[in-house]
Amino acid sequence: MKGIITFALFALSLSGFAQQRQLVRQQDHRQSHRYVNTHKVYDNYDFRRLDLSPRQERKLIVLLREKQNEEWAILRKYRRPQAQLMVLDRKYDRKIQNILSRSQYNKWTKSYAYHFETKNKNKRW
Repeated sequence: MKGIITFALFALSLSGFAQQRQLVRQQDHRQSHRYVNTHKVYDNYDFRRLDLSPRQERKLIVLLREKQNEEWAILRKYRRPQAQLMVLDRKYDRKIQNILSRSQYNKWTKSYAYHFETKNKNKRW
């Protein structure tokens, strides 16, 4: 009996010396990555000067991506794509003008439009 009590006290004293394991919170990278993909898709575009509403900004970015895709298709399809690219520019300028207000469109033409023009439009072949 005395041995069992001594052994129990010895075991309790050893467990008192053992340190509790530190819990370190780890990030769930899958969840944060999914958040980044769904909510920060439009990081490459910065239209601060235009004071757009979130809806206008989304529509504008979708239009710019469509324009870029159509531009790539034209460049692959045609040997001399200048005329098609000019038509594409006019078409999307009208669509952008419909999304933005008059003052926003004026700021767009002064500050941003040259960044999003079609490439190879004026190139001589």
